Amino acid sequence: MANVTLSKEIFENLIKQLVYLEEEKLNLVDQYFPKISKSRNDFKEFIDDYIKRIDLLLKNSKKCEINNNFIPFVTVSSEVEIQDVDYDDILTFRIVDPAIGSVKDGDASYLSPVGKSLLLKKVGDEATVKAPGGVFRYKIKSIKFLNN
Repeated sequence: MANVTLSKEIFENLIKQLVYLEEEKLNLVDQYFPKISKSRNDFKEFIDDYIKRIDLLLKNSKKCEINNNFIPFVTVSSEVEIQDVDYDDILTFRIVDPAIGSVKDGDASYLSPVGKSLLLKKVGDEATVKAPGGVFRYKIKSIKFLNN
């Protein structure tokens, strides 16, 4: 990953997020997947991959004093504008951690099919979402970090 410039606030929020996930990973796995299963193992791999990618981003980024919302890929606490590839609709989701607060209208938990499919994607990437309502294809149009 090339050097990226992040606002000081985003950099600090990502560090807090990383520390939280590293400390709570096993509790989250037990909470959402209490029984030994393929889903449990997949979730552990998913969280580990996310932690590695955030860690790599932080190691390869510079902090700046300019307050912008730029983030190079979808993270927890980001807002994603997507285009439905099949129907051309534009949708916006906030990717949230369900353990930290209630999920509201327009939110997608990172545990949901939409949230998992969008996480770590970049602008221009396509995501396929396998949900109870069918299979949906989305193209990432924009990403911005939501400062807490």
